Order: sequence, then structure tokens, then C-alpha cells
Amino acid sequence: MPSIARALDFPVPQPDGYPRLEKEPVFDAARHLALEMPEQVTSLDALGYPPETVAACPTDLGITSAFRILSEEGAACLLEVARALMPYIRAAGERVPRMVRGGVYQSQFLRDFCTAPELTEAISGMCGAPMHPHTMPHQLGHLNYNPLEVGRNVDKWHVDTLRVDFVLFVTDPNALAGGEFEYFNGTMDEVRALREAGQDLPAEKIMQAKVPGAGYGVLQQGNMVVHRAKGLREAGERITLVNGYVPADMRYPDYTRYDQLSLVDPEQIAVSEYARHIAWMGRESLGNQLQGFEFSDDREGFASELERVAELLSGAAQQLRITEKPQMDHFGD
Repeated sequence: MPSIARALDFPVPQPDGYPRLEKEPVFDAARHLALEMPEQVTSLDALGYPPETVAACPTDLGITSAFRILSEEGAACLLEVARALMPYIRAAGERVPRMVRGGVYQSQFLRDFCTAPELTEAISGMCGAPMHPHTMPHQLGHLNYNPLEVGRNVDKWHVDTLRVDFVLFVTDPNALAGGEFEYFNGTMDEVRALREAGQDLPAEKIMQAKVPGAGYGVLQQGNMVVHRAKGLREAGERITLVNGYVPADMRYPDYTRYDQLSLVDPEQIAVSEYARHIAWMGRESLGNQLQGFEFSDDREGFASELERVAELLSGAAQQLRITEKPQMDHFGD
């Protein structure tokens, strides 16, 4: 039986350094969402992943074509909020020159949009598996802004530090020269082998998302799909939003990379949010055992499930205690 977790409420404490916006629109799902289904879905199998790898993932979804998420009014409101958060732009290590993380602590509009039940239900349907908004607020509503230098990529080739996310265009990509969202039509292992051999990614395997306008996005299993955002060829404004999800089925291993998050987010944020996320996973895993309790002589089954939770908790504790400076993972430009 699937071990389905309950969603985790947004944390009550407000962290220091994240002042609330004084003026912003109020999110209204009925007016601001305009959800449509993607016309195409590329599976992990189609990308070249073997069956055993796909079976270990919460969904076989690789990446979708662009689909509508926000109405015109919703897109305009999100752009207003993204611009209001620009004073808090900072760099994300060596990968992203200009971004805002933790905006959901500052903007109620952003928080309500990213955690909207209607949106979560639609994303779950596309995945064919139940999802929850990510339990770590810094994985909700991540905003990327184009570099000030023309030609510099918005982000390098990489995979994400979370499983499922969508990339939403806050600004209209068709009004820009450059700034394309690209993904590799293959596997991580292929990209890694090419880079280790000092080779470029073959042009015929680099795909560009065709995005009709602002308010449209692409859904992907971000830790499995190698992707990047190209730089602008002319000065302009390019803003995208990345919203993350966690599988509700606790049988799947956690993919959260604390080592990578520690390079991007303030220490007190990365540590606290990660520990809370792991505590939620442990609680839900054990809670499902209690709720679904039945008498059985399956000693191995009981032992294996308890070991799984113990390994989750001890593995996370080991991550938190690592003192060596990690390297930021990416595959370059």
C-alpha cells in the first residue's frame, strides 16, 4: 500500500532579513489561475533512462511542453510582485548571478499562488502521482532574473536539488532576444560523460521550449532533466519562477541536496528548513505505519520499514554535520 503523507503547513515564524512587502495584489485562484494541460509529455524512458531508474522515481514524467498556468491578470500581478522583490536580488553561488529565494516569506501573493490547492491538484494530475508544495519554503517561488551583462547565461546546465518543479515565465519570452529555456534530450550520465571527455553537448539533442507568453510554464522532474537558461542577446527583462514539489508517497527516497542548498541560502535558513523537511518525512512515514497497523508475523517487513526511516534521519544528520566546503554541481555553460 502507498504511504501517503499529509501536507506540511507553512512555518509560522518569520525569519530575520525577510521583510514583508507593504503593498501587493491579493491572490485569487478563480481570477489568476488559467490552468491548461500540456500538449506533450516526454517521459524519462523517452529521455533514455533505464526501467530500474524510472521505477525509483515518483513519476515517469520527464518534461512537458509549455502550458498555461496564469491568466493575463495573474501574470501581471506576479510580475508586479517579482519587481517589488528586486531589492532583495542576490547571487546563487557561481550558477545564477541574480535571483530571489524565500520570497514566499515576504509576499503573501507569492505564497498563496505557490501553495494553491488548485495548482497542486493540476501538477499531481500531470505527474500521475500525488504531490505537495515543497516543505522547504526556499524551494517555493524561486525567482531568476537575467544577468545585467548581455550574453551571460541566466543559469548553467544543471539538474535541480528537488524532484518535481515547474519553470514559469513571468515576463513574455517572445518580447526578448535570447533567454531561451533549454533541456538536453538525454540522460544525466550522457551529459556527464560528454563533459568529462571535454566535449560540447550535441546541438541536435538540445531542445528549446516554445513558450506562448507570460504566465506559461514547463513542468519537469528537475533532478532528472538537464536544463539551462540562456543569456539575452540584447538588453531586456527576463524573469522566471521555479516552484517545487515533493511526492506525497513516502516510499520514494528523498532527493533534497543540503550540501547544494548550503551554498545558496543563508545558513540558518538552509539548516532549519532542511531539518524541518526531514522531520516531516520521518513523522509521516512512522505515522502511516501506525495508521495502517495490522497484526502480522512479517518481521522482515517491519524491520525494513523501521530501518528505512532510521536511514533517512541518520543520513540527514550526517549531511548537517559535514564541515568540508562542498562544490556547486553543474555541467557548465
